[in-house]
Amino acid sequence: MQQNTFFPPVTLQNCEDEPIHLPGSIQPHGALLGFDAQARLLTRSGNAETLLGPLPPLGEGLAETHLSPQVRAFIARLAAGDDTGMETAELTTGAVCYDVVAHWHEGVLLAEFEARPADAPPLAQFALQAHRTISRIQRHRELQGLLEEAVEEIRRMTGFDRVMAYRFRSDDSGEVVAEARRDDLVSYRGQRYPASDIPAQARRLYVVNAIRLIADVGYRPVPLEPQRHPVTGAPFDLSHSVLRSVSPIHCEYLGNMGVAASMSISIVIDGRLWGLFACHHMTPRVVAHAVRMAAQLLSQMCGVVIERVESANRRALQAQVSERRTALVEAAMRTPDLVHALTRNALNVRHLVPCDAAAVLLKDETVVLSDAPLDTFVGDIVRRLEDETVGEVFHTDHWTPTAGVDPHGFFGVLAIPFSRDEGGWVIWLRQEQVQSVKWGGKPEKSLSYGPSGARLTPRGSFDAWTEVVRETSLPWLAEEVEQARALRGELVELCLSRLVETDRMRHRFLAMLGHDLRDPLQAISMAAGILTRSSHAASARVGGRIGNASRRMERLITQLLDLSRLQAGLGLPLNRSPQPLTALTEELLQEVQLAYPQLALHAALAPDLSAQVDPDRYGQMLLNLVSNARSHSKPGMPITVSLAEEDGQAVLAVGNASAPLPPGINSQLYKPFKSGGPNARNKGGLGLGLFITYHMAAAHSGHLALDYQDGRVVATLRLPLQPPV
Repeated sequence: MQQNTFFPPVTLQNCEDEPIHLPGSIQPHGALLGFDAQARLLTRSGNAETLLGPLPPLGEGLAETHLSPQVRAFIARLAAGDDTGMETAELTTGAVCYDVVAHWHEGVLLAEFEARPADAPPLAQFALQAHRTISRIQRHRELQGLLEEAVEEIRRMTGFDRVMAYRFRSDDSGEVVAEARRDDLVSYRGQRYPASDIPAQARRLYVVNAIRLIADVGYRPVPLEPQRHPVTGAPFDLSHSVLRSVSPIHCEYLGNMGVAASMSISIVIDGRLWGLFACHHMTPRVVAHAVRMAAQLLSQMCGVVIERVESANRRALQAQVSERRTALVEAAMRTPDLVHALTRNALNVRHLVPCDAAAVLLKDETVVLSDAPLDTFVGDIVRRLEDETVGEVFHTDHWTPTAGVDPHGFFGVLAIPFSRDEGGWVIWLRQEQVQSVKWGGKPEKSLSYGPSGARLTPRGSFDAWTEVVRETSLPWLAEEVEQARALRGELVELCLSRLVETDRMRHRFLAMLGHDLRDPLQAISMAAGILTRSSHAASARVGGRIGNASRRMERLITQLLDLSRLQAGLGLPLNRSPQPLTALTEELLQEVQLAYPQLALHAALAPDLSAQVDPDRYGQMLLNLVSNARSHSKPGMPITVSLAEEDGQAVLAVGNASAPLPPGINSQLYKPFKSGGPNARNKGGLGLGLFITYHMAAAHSGHLALDYQDGRVVATLRLPLQPPV
């Protein structure tokens, strides 16, 4: 087969980029002429004069000695118009009747001539036959019966030895789902073909040009003369051509199958290639243009019916699932326990998407709807998806678990995050679907070596080759992914509305704390002071305890009010002034020692250290750190407090003996309302101390950090001695 003269040979490296729409040649069962808008000849196929008679030199128009009057009139009319569609006519020139197909593309009028057999029925007859078949096809309500009838009718119309309905799958591989064939041919029904059999550029052409005939797989291409536009220098684009030469790789592929002639008819739905009707003949075969058009019309009607059936199925499924989703979300709105609403009722998340297991995660709670122990597996999925910053929906039918994590046979994952701050996720899981895939020959192309080096060769055998596919689930359908996306949107909206309501209630509560509780606390503190000064020892002890408790309550109220300001974005007000930091620290530690006389407190303070700080806020930070150390220290072990100057900063360090900090806890240390951490003695803590201290330090242009040193957790507060200018 002749090689295109202006593109390199097809190799292993460039097969996917082969410009098959610019072959520079046509098939030899017809002729091609190209004209400009003045009907001047721009190019012609090398066999044009042999088939059509004398032609004008390139750059000149048709004269009376060229072609026939009716052909010249046809060309002149199209050249003078601006219709960019395809136009067909039965025209005679030189005593031969031709099917002439013409179209404009990129400023070139391409006219193609195919000799019409003397016994070819008229187009009207085939149109009538196609109309009768279409009437039957339109009544179908399921796809398999539709495709079975279509392949039988196309084979009857065209006379091909084999006609197959070929449907593309989600991975772009294809499967023969219906077949009509000669009795002595082996069946290809049920065989799969890899996506590489039809490269991306071929798929594009199947959408642009719905029918393609190869009358003789062993043909010798007829080159265009010239192959490039004489004005622009660009190769002629034959995307819409009916005679376009095809890739030599594809011809070799068909030859390996024993096919001598081929015709493909696209099934295009909503601008995408849904499938093909693939026609094979064991000897060369020219199919009249009228027959091809009737087959194309039949294929187009099949596309309409397929779209109607699939749309009806999708609508029915979406209506059912949408009803379930609405009921599920309404149930969630009626209860404060969102996880329970999504998992524990008769209607739960498993009913929204076909799956084998599901899980819902929120805050520190995980509920798995499965008999298998999947908590570890689900936790690993969430950690990895959070690291990858997944968007609205994640889905895969081939999840690869982390080493050491048992997936328990689940490899399909569909996940939606609905609350990033609280770790809210819904996850659906599908088990491995072991498949025996019957490929049409081994799916890999082979590599051969010749004078030009490595070259990709089409598969040489098309005997059925079975492959067992493991660790893959059924794929998630587009409508299933959309249902998950819709649920995510409703859950996000529900969480946001609850957050707004919680924030409103929080403001009410904090207002109550700030106003309604401080007055009673002041009265309690005054009464405690009177009892403390009593001459009766028991009354003095009770007064001291009441005083300590009221001071703790006062600090808690202050922390909650500070929290409210920080979460509202108002910041913390500071009233800085020069302070004797050493003396202030000593005074605060004495208060701690009086409040907790049994506490072992070891202090090492640099003498006469001063800094510009807010004394009340500094005291609040120090007491928060000491309180935090006391709550988490090993019983009986001392709390250490040091104050020093370092690099123009005051460095306050508070340490306590403790077990090492759990891995990954650093990201949680400065969040409010966290759990008490590794020490069970502080389970009732709200986790506000470190959060507020961290932000107070930042307000002072300082920094707070926790680390573990020699068996002790040390909180280090760094404050500038002088505020930044």
